[in-house]
This record gives sequence, C-alpha cells and structure tokens, in this order.
Amino acid sequence: MKKLLSKIVYSVLAGEDYRTYVLATINKRFIDKVEELTAEIFEYKREGGNWLENLLDDTYKKKGKENKFKLLWFGGLNDKTVKNMTGGTSKKEVCIELGKQNIEALKLLLTEIERDVPYQINIVIKKGTEQVELDELESMIFVNIISAMKLTIQGGAWSEVGKQTEKSLLFAIFQMLSVPKDDYVLIFDVMKKKDLVGNREIDAIVFNKYREPLTIELKLLGIGNPEIGDEALARRVDLFLIDRLSDMMIRESDEVGVKVIEFRQENPLMEIYRFLSAKNVSCSPPDEISYERLEARINQTLEEWDESKEGLKIIKTLKELTR
Repeated sequence: MKKLLSKIVYSVLAGEDYRTYVLATINKRFIDKVEELTAEIFEYKREGGNWLENLLDDTYKKKGKENKFKLLWFGGLNDKTVKNMTGGTSKKEVCIELGKQNIEALKLLLTEIERDVPYQINIVIKKGTEQVELDELESMIFVNIISAMKLTIQGGAWSEVGKQTEKSLLFAIFQMLSVPKDDYVLIFDVMKKKDLVGNREIDAIVFNKYREPLTIELKLLGIGNPEIGDEALARRVDLFLIDRLSDMMIRESDEVGVKVIEFRQENPLMEIYRFLSAKNVSCSPPDEISYERLEARINQTLEEWDESKEGLKIIKTLKELTR
C-alpha cells in the first residue's frame, strides 16, 4: 500500500492525474476477490446438492464484516441495494432473505420467460486436473455474484485510498517544505468522531510563529463535484487544497477569504510554500529538482510516515493546547 501511496502522492505533486493508480488498486482487489469467491463456489459445486443455498446458509453462520459482504454477493446484491430496498437496514437475516429471493427471481426469468438468444453462457471452473461446470442458470448467478462484488469494492477503494492518500500527502508536503513537526497536526477520523475538533472536515492545522492556527482541508476531487467546493467555502478554512476547482468557485473563495490551491498545475508545492510563508509559518521553499528526483524524495519521505506516531503527536499537542 505504501508503494501505491507514493505513486499517488508523486502524481498529485507533479500536477499529474493520479486516478490511474486508484484504478490499478481496484483491479487488483477485484482479481483477488474473483479468485477467492470462485474457490468457494468451486468447493460447494463439487459437493453437489443445492450447493448455492448451502453456500448462502454457511456464509450466514460465519461472523465478521467480510462474511457479511460475501453473503450479499452470493445473493447477487450489495449493501447499498439492500438498504434502498428495506428503507435503511442491511442486517444479515435481511441479506440472506433478499439474496434467496433474488436468486429465485433470476430462476423465474430464465425458465418461465420466452427468450430468443443466440448465445448461452456456461462457465467452467478448473482447479488442477479437476473441474466443475456451471449450467446456464448457475453461470448467470456466478456473473451476478462477481458484478455485485465489483460494485462494492469499486466504491470502497476510492474512499479508502482517498483517505489514506490525503494524510500521506499532507505529511509529504510539510516534510518537503521543512515545516517543523511541532508546528502542524494531522487530523484523523477518530478525532472527528470524538468531536475533538470543531470542524469535522479539517484535515490539518498548522501553527505560525505566533502559534496562531491555520486550518487546512484537502480533497482529491475534480471539477465534477462543485458541492465539495461550496461546503469548504462555507466552513471558511484558511487553505483549501484540491485537484481542480472551477474558475467561478475560485473567484468565490477569494471573496470569502479562503485560499484555494489546485494540485493540477506546474508546481503546486511552491504555491503552498508561498501561502504558508505569507502567513508566517516556519517553512522553506521546495527544492528545485527533476521529476525523477521528486519521486525518489517522496518515496524517502513516506518511509518516515507512521500513522501511529502521528496519533501520539496529536494527543501531545492537544494536551499542550488545553493546559
């Protein structure tokens, strides 16, 4: 994961499109999950009988969040779909009931409705010299399982990678601008949930030479999400870092006193330095280095990144501030 984060952080600070690396993460997880789910289906199909119902029942009995996801997938569903169908709940007993209903609906579709299709899907799963063949219905269910799984991991990966990248990116920025470690605090979700910060969207606080706090919000989202910009401006953060923002939103930010810096430019690090320096934050301009050396520098910087240490530093800073 750290290698991926380095690639994303480099792409952002070099003004390049970082989304390719997130897509690579999604595809890797997708392949891993396909292999995992296929292995379970192979074993149950090989045992014979009503293997799909047995698979659902056995998965229902297992504990853990991962098995709840599998229960949904084996029924051809995902969490969001179930909550939409039930008005907000996705308890395991609801998941297994709706999963079985979904499978029965698919059976009816394939057996009772006249279909004139030139192609038929029959999936063969091999393991060494052994193999099992799924009939047309089972093959359709298999495709449904994989599709439901892909929808789940796709949404989750963007959110998870985004959160991890944002903290790593801010850490890299402060390190590369030589901001003293005691002069900034990265805000983690646990602090927001416990209401230790007034603004739950703040990602970092930087203190200037007079120990005055500057709030920073970071969003790796593009022009297609204007509401993100509206919300950041309403919160009146001091610095809003974003991949891209519309010209209109940037003009509005100037009017309300929120500094916006877009990463999708030639040297975003220098822009951040100029802002911090103007606000009397102890920092140094970024080194003028080639993109190749920049990537090596980021790799070296993120090797020092330790989320647990940052958490301890936060606690220490909070104690000092609340004395």
